This record gives sequence, C-alpha cells and structure tokens, in this order.
Amino acid sequence: MRSLHKAAAVCGLVAALLVTGCSAAGGSGSGTPELVLAVETSEGDPLADMLLAFADEVETELGDAVTLKVQTGGAIGDEEAVLQALRGGAVDIAAVSGSVANLDPMFNIMEMPFLFTDRDTVSGFLDGDFGTELSDSLVESIGARVLAFGENGFRHVTNNERPITTSADLAGLRIRVPGSPARVSLFEALGAAPTQVDLGEAYLALDQGVLDGQENPLKVVDAFSFYEKQRYLSLTSHIYSPVYLTVNERSWQRLSPEIRQGLERAATAASATSRQLGADADTKLIAEFGAAGMEVNEADVDQLRRVVAGVRDEIAGDIPGDFAARVLAEYGR
Repeated sequence: MRSLHKAAAVCGLVAALLVTGCSAAGGSGSGTPELVLAVETSEGDPLADMLLAFADEVETELGDAVTLKVQTGGAIGDEEAVLQALRGGAVDIAAVSGSVANLDPMFNIMEMPFLFTDRDTVSGFLDGDFGTELSDSLVESIGARVLAFGENGFRHVTNNERPITTSADLAGLRIRVPGSPARVSLFEALGAAPTQVDLGEAYLALDQGVLDGQENPLKVVDAFSFYEKQRYLSLTSHIYSPVYLTVNERSWQRLSPEIRQGLERAATAASATSRQLGADADTKLIAEFGAAGMEVNEADVDQLRRVVAGVRDEIAGDIPGDFAARVLAEYGR
C-alpha cells in the first residue's frame, strides 16, 4: 500500500500523540493538513485493509494537499484505545468495528443476530437513511462521524469439538467473543460459554486449549491464522460486522470544503473496495480452509434465529428512541 510506505508511523503511542499534539487537522509547518490514521490490526485484516485502501484513495484524490500518517498493527493499542484516541483528537481518522457500540448504543443495532442475510440488503441499510442516523448519533455521542461503511464481514463459528448445526452443538463450548455485552448475551442464549479475550491473544488461547473456538468473519480467521488451530468451520452468519471509517468531528470541521469532498470520495471508493474484498474472500477462503483440513458445514440458521429471539428484544430495549423498532419493522423476520 503506497500510503503505508509513505508514512508508516508517527509519534508511536497514544500518550506520545497527546503530548506532541501530533494530530492532523492541526497542520504541518508548511500549512498542509496532517491526518493521523489508525487501526488496531495489520494489513490482511479487513479493518486495516479498509484504512489502507482509503489512504491510497486519498493520495489519488488529493495528492500533496494533505499529509497522511498511518498507524497499524497495534501501534496505538487495541480498538478501545484507538477509539479513545479518536475521541480525544490524537487520531483524526480510524477504522473500527464492534467496539463502537460500547460508546454509542445506537450501534448495537449491528449486534442484532440474524438481522441481515445478504450483502445487498446490508449495503442498502448502511448506505441509506439508517446509516446516516448512525453517523449523526456518533457525532453527538463521541464527536466523530462515519465517513463510510466498509466490510468486516458475516461472522461464523470455528471450534475444535464438533460441527455446529443447531444451538445444542454449542452447549458448553468456550467461544472467544469481543468485549460486547450483546455478543456475550447472544452466545449465552445459544448455550455456549462466551469468553472475552483480546483478538491478538486468541490464537495462543486456542493453541493452549483455553478456548474451544471463536467467531469472526472469514478474513479475520485467515488474517490471524485461526484455521491452523480449529477443526470445524460452521457457516452461521449470525452477525454482519461493518468497518466504520470514522473521523474526529473537530478535525473534520477544521478542513477546507475541498479537502472534505476529496476525503468523502476516497471513503466511498475504499468502502466499495472493502466490500468487494470481503465478498471475494468468502468464496476463496472456504475452499482454502477445507483444503487445509477444516471440516466446513452449513448451520441451521432458522433454528439458531428462533433460539435467540429474546436477545433481539434485549438489544432493542437498549437502543435509544424508536430506531430499533423502525429497523426491525423493515428488516426483521
């Protein structure tokens, strides 16, 4: 990725960013705005790929009108740390995913199990009025807006014990989940023992038998080599996880209209790239995982959906206003 090589790292940790005031929209000595971009993961993971695609598109759209400084691979910390840096202005633009819901309950709508079953439907949701409402809510809650929605992907379950066809097959399995109360509730309802482990530590936990399995999009399974430690891949598609390409609102308002327009065009192009990469990867990776020795099966999605109906109600009750009711009226089944 050109932009990654052009400006690999600046100021290191969040503390250094805060101390040095190394945030973008403050500008450089030449008067060119500097934008600090950050993501928890490294190239090959959907979040990092979205951010790096955006950086390349910005270079195409704006050239030397802005300077980009990109932090990947945990240079800032985990996703929670990236979000806090974004919120405080130490990071200007970040690619994040599910942890956003811990700061803005509106985003728990994307934790609603089995809400979406295909990419066209979810794209229409995110690119339409509901996606605009999510972005507006984030401005109010943490002072950041969503520039574009990319794809983390449909989440599936891997484990070492047995294929997962119905909820009975999940009984007692220690499944790694992210730090999301809604995700914990989902897997508890399915009979599993959800275990919160940092993504970067999950491989070792699977290797040592601390975890029986995990749930993630296939590109994440590949990027973190989870397939090396898992016997079974069950295609559950229980949640669709977007990538939220977000920008600090103060940084955004400091930029000229021309630069903002260029960033919006770059974000739209990066979103299309992200979604296409996700769609292409799913077909390719299912075949590759099977060739590597994993047993792949289709789950009984209708049975799983019925079992977790109460979780939908629980999540809807935690989302402000009538947002969840309106979404379920249009997309719920």
